Amino acid sequence: MVRSLREVQKGWIFYLITLGLALLVALFGPAGVDAIQILNMLTVTAGVLLMLLVITPDGYHKAGWLELGMHRAGWRYWPLALLAPTAVLVASYAAATLVGVVSWQFESDAAINLAINLVIVSFFAFFEEIGWRGYMLPKLMTVYPRLAPALVGFLHGVWHLPLMLLTTSYNPLGNRWIVVPLFLAILTAAGVVYGYLRNESGSLWPVVIAHGIMDLVGLSLIR
Repeated sequence: MVRSLREVQKGWIFYLITLGLALLVALFGPAGVDAIQILNMLTVTAGVLLMLLVITPDGYHKAGWLELGMHRAGWRYWPLALLAPTAVLVASYAAATLVGVVSWQFESDAAINLAINLVIVSFFAFFEEIGWRGYMLPKLMTVYPRLAPALVGFLHGVWHLPLMLLTTSYNPLGNRWIVVPLFLAILTAAGVVYGYLRNESGSLWPVVIAHGIMDLVGLSLIR
């Protein structure tokens, strides 16, 4: 174990580990769409556990786990967590719709599906957010306090690229030269919102909800 790492160094090592694991999943992961996506999500959780329990001794102290923000509910910020991601998505995809890149499909039971699936999607979002906004964001905030939320959002987007570019399991449709920049722009903007929720609430849970809402709206309305 390494005991002399600075906080920002821990954040960057975590990212390199997680990105490397995502690349391995894209290259050698299972063929099923659901299976490879779930395995990819778990690379983030694996990165956190490796940092806390193997690379550093932080996970052997209570403070190491408290820094992840799981011990507070952050109730006050839940309404914003529900509304802000939808606004980001609508603004981003409205621009894409105007140039004919995407189209909208409103299913008759879309609202019901959103409500039923929120808990499920947020559950899976947790396995990502424990790393991005739970572990990495506070580490990078120590050196890049203003830039860190957008930077983590962008890097979160880059982490998806092995799956997007090397497989057909994640956002396979559309021109890559248009889809990838749009995707990175959305994740960067979302990162600012997620960062605000995390920093102001001191809790990971509003971010998990916001991430879940963003995934739900995107999956339910955009085709």
